[in-house]
Amino acid sequence: MDRRHALSVVGLFLAAALVLGLARLDGGWLQGRAEDRLPRPEAGQGMSAGDTRRTLRTYFSDHYSEASCSAIYTDLTHDGLEELLVLAVETGRTGEPVSLHGGTLDADHFTRASVTVLQAGEGGAVFPIYAFACGAEHRQWGELYLKKEEGLDYLLWYAPYTGAGRSDFQIALFSLGQDGTALDRFRERIFFPAEGGEAREGDADEAAISSFLERAEALLEDAQPVIAYNTVHDPFTGSDGPRRFAYLDTLFGTY
Repeated sequence: MDRRHALSVVGLFLAAALVLGLARLDGGWLQGRAEDRLPRPEAGQGMSAGDTRRTLRTYFSDHYSEASCSAIYTDLTHDGLEELLVLAVETGRTGEPVSLHGGTLDADHFTRASVTVLQAGEGGAVFPIYAFACGAEHRQWGELYLKKEEGLDYLLWYAPYTGAGRSDFQIALFSLGQDGTALDRFRERIFFPAEGGEAREGDADEAAISSFLERAEALLEDAQPVIAYNTVHDPFTGSDGPRRFAYLDTLFGTY
């Protein structure tokens, strides 16, 4: 090898070493190889859709009763893998389990329900990432629905609460992060006097109330109830309307 060629080889080697060294500098010296800095997969990302369903169904069978629970597969994290949303009606007024299927549950016998979203992880692990409660004794828990927007699955929460001369109406459309964080697509809240209550600074006027109710009805129009138990208050007449009651009645369906 002649001197000129040898120097050329050494130069290429030094240039390559410099490029690799700079690639390791990103706000300080990084440890490990470049591929170690790629995003690490979240729990369960290496699983197939079939593996995910089998894992979730096995967990459901071990921890829940099909008689008093509903379950539906839905991708609320928008990662391409389904979670399992489980509705459990815990007890009736007599303290006995309540059947959810075949139209056997009505508003007069409903007392309390819980909703849990389960996510499958590697090695058969399953963990809850979201929980919601709804009870006849506390209307402010509101109503929970499943809703599709542009082909993606969302939870829709609606809480038109009225009590002690005040109304507090809230609605939110959201998906879930991998850790269960609510990622809002839409959220709105208004306050206004009701049942002879006194007006306060910041209360919604009639136009704002009408606008809120129109948006709420539009969102609810094609949403599927998970659990809804509420007395719907009419802010314009100042009286309560009919009680809304509906619930999810399915086992291992797909939303």
